[in-house]
Amino acid sequence: MTYRDIPGVGHLLAPAAILEFSDDLRTADVDPLQAFLAARLGEIARAQPEGTEARWAAEHLARTVDAACRDLSDDLVSWQIELTEGDIEEPGLVQRLRQGLASDWNRLVRTALRFAGHPDYRPRWRPLRYSCVAHAEFSEQALGDAADAGILHCPAPGHDG
Repeated sequence: MTYRDIPGVGHLLAPAAILEFSDDLRTADVDPLQAFLAARLGEIARAQPEGTEARWAAEHLARTVDAACRDLSDDLVSWQIELTEGDIEEPGLVQRLRQGLASDWNRLVRTALRFAGHPDYRPRWRPLRYSCVAHAEFSEQALGDAADAGILHCPAPGHDG
């Protein structure tokens, strides 16, 4: 899938220097991850004897991960269209797309983390916790309020305060 070439939006479509939020993911982030995972999972598959269940499982996992990478790339093309049209705050399908990007990326990078000691592994491939700055601030505020589990406001014995 390809995206439309729209003048003046190149800055929106360029990969982030530091990947911090899932909103910053671009198709260019997926291609090297896909190649890395294909190579590592291919090595595992080839190490299994031909015709065995282990070989089938390793090859099937490699095909499944490759398909997941292609699906993520396609979704990122859709996301990039939403970015260029300024529709990223629209409720409904756009938000489902936005949430799916994070979970799909995180699944793939958790697989890549298994091979973090490999020389071709990139530190950029890490799970992303938030979609954007506003999401991070909202979540941290909500977690901060819930994280104290009421201790700061609890009159029960054994609590300081």
